[in-house]
Amino acid sequence: MQPMFETLLQLMTGAGRAERGIRTDSSIVLVYPPEKELDFREQLLDIFVPRLEAERVPHTLVDLTGFLFYGLSSEEIEGLQEDEFDDYRWMLQGWSRRVEAALHALLSQLAADQPGGNLLVYNTIAAYPLVRFGEVLRGLRELSCRIALAFPGEERGGRLHFMNQPDGGNYLAVKLAWQ
Repeated sequence: MQPMFETLLQLMTGAGRAERGIRTDSSIVLVYPPEKELDFREQLLDIFVPRLEAERVPHTLVDLTGFLFYGLSSEEIEGLQEDEFDDYRWMLQGWSRRVEAALHALLSQLAADQPGGNLLVYNTIAAYPLVRFGEVLRGLRELSCRIALAFPGEERGGRLHFMNQPDGGNYLAVKLAWQ
């Protein structure tokens, strides 16, 4: 198993935030090169998740494939298509805020349903370029659930870049890198 996932398993089975001396949030950012997306998913779904299940570690998988369109009616999608030609930047900013708020709400609800558990958020690449994960995680620091977030990108100069684009400031989350 990829060393990043071994470390993740240790974090997920270790003591929760209340028992730790250092105050951070409960997020874990899994940083890997975007070209390793398929390898990452294979490790996650074929090796790591079955091991979590075998060790009875409470977890929920959150697949963001298609998330951009959840909750949108066909009329709203048509409106977005029309707005794209009228003012692309305005349309993108509005949609971005809407998707980030929806993701925040989804993760908050899932965490409330599973206090002390683990959320594994993957296929985050499907939310590119709309979601700034730094902003989403910033609003989720007080949840009573760990969030492990797939992050196809890299860290440069202390800042994370999602798909080669800056993604907010420094996270308080634990960062695990693909090796």
